[in-house]
This record gives sequence, C-alpha cells and structure tokens, in this order.
Amino acid sequence: MLVMLAPSFDGSNEAYARLVKATGMLAYDLKSRIKPGDWGVVRALADEQEAHELMQRLLAEGLPALIVPREVAHDPNRRIVTIRALQLSGDHMVLHLREREMAIPFGALTCIVRGEVLTGHVPSRVGSPSSATFRAVAPSTGEVQVFRESVSASNFDAYTAADLHFRTVLWVARLDARSFDFSTLGLASDSPASDLDQLVDVLSERSGVRVDRGVRASSVVSTLTQTANARTGGPSHAPRSRESQSDERFDPYSRVIGEAERLLAQARKVA
Repeated sequence: MLVMLAPSFDGSNEAYARLVKATGMLAYDLKSRIKPGDWGVVRALADEQEAHELMQRLLAEGLPALIVPREVAHDPNRRIVTIRALQLSGDHMVLHLREREMAIPFGALTCIVRGEVLTGHVPSRVGSPSSATFRAVAPSTGEVQVFRESVSASNFDAYTAADLHFRTVLWVARLDARSFDFSTLGLASDSPASDLDQLVDVLSERSGVRVDRGVRASSVVSTLTQTANARTGGPSHAPRSRESQSDERFDPYSRVIGEAERLLAQARKVA
C-alpha cells in the first residue's frame, strides 16, 4: 500500500513538523520524499491495517493523505490507449481511437499526466544496491551521472506524451506527440511538444483538472522502481497496449497518479 500526500501539502516548516509527528520519521527523509506541488509517497507498507493507521494519523494532523494500492501501477485493466486525434466542443471532447470515436464530457476527466515516455530497454545497474539507495529519494550527483551513462549506452526511444485519466473508466487515453494530429485543433507549430503543452493547458482549463508534471521529481517513481525490483529481482513490465510499447517508469507513475487524483476527488465530494 502506498501512503501518499497530495500536491496541496504546503511544505512549510510547521507542516513538516506535523509530518514528523505523525510518522516518527526523520525530517531529512521526509523532505526528500515529500515536495509541495507534487504527489509523494510517505511510506510503502505491505500491511493494509498499518497503512490505514498511518493515513489516519496524517489526516489527524491536517495533512492531505490517502492510500493507493501499489498493484494499481501494473493493473492490466488500466490499459493505455493511444488517441489519434481529438475534437473540442462546448462541454465535451471527442476522442478518435483506432476503430471508433468516443464523446466524453470534460467533467469526466480527473487529471492529466504530462511527461516523457521512454520505450526500449534501459540497462539496470550492475551489483547490489546499498542501504543508502533505499533511503535517499533524491539522487546524488554520482547517481545521476551513472544513469546518464547507462541511458546513453542503451537502446531506447523517447517521446513526449500526456495521459488523460477519467472518473468512471480505468483505461487511459494517451496523447502521443509523435502521432497525434494537432492540425484539427489549429495547432501546427514546428514543435509537437509545444503543441501538446498548449492542448493540455486548454483541456485543463475547460475541465478544471490538475496537470501533473512531477514524474522527474516525485518520490512515486523511485518507490515503484524499488518495490518492483525487490519483488522481481529486476525491472517490472507493465501491461502493454497493442498500440505502444510500455515505459517501466512513466506508465506505472501515470496509473498511480491517475488513481490518486480519482480517490482525492471522491474524498472531496464526500466531505
């Protein structure tokens, strides 16, 4: 179970003090895990009751906590489907899938996850990780360099994308900047990534949902990577759609963020 804090965490010294009180963890560790403006994992716990008790302590301190099952990251029911084009109307959008079109009201969106997708294989580091690896969420300068060197020697492709998550369905609509038809929306610059950002901003404004851009900084990615490697002995493989290869980091992150935003919206509605 992933005990998480929402992006509304303000990051003040007083807020971190309440976080220390609720968790019993060191302020240093918590500041590396939890950043204001991004989703972060306070702790990943196997025991469901322990996770719920921690969440209740966090809520009692006025902290925006919730629990997301870690299985969400690789849930086969949360397929990622690439959208070829999109039309915008007054209160809804029309998604153009491979074989059909689907009208969806803007109110059905829960969030948009924007990031960079890596397909192919990025080699894992050789050797056993040290205990420090499991404590530090923010990589050191040396770790960043090792990652860059491993990426430069690997066989992969990268592209910018945005995932649309919905309230009532589990599948995810992906806008792939390489293949999406921006011309139907009047966007046709020399930069597909810039066109994608403009479209994402429009969708966010019309639907009133948050755009998550935290994949590079959030502790969700490192937590999912560590738990997956500990369970399987190596990188895990998320379910692949028929239309695109999977990303071992962005795809699980996107699914977890989508579910977290869905649960947060439900909690606000109940409150």
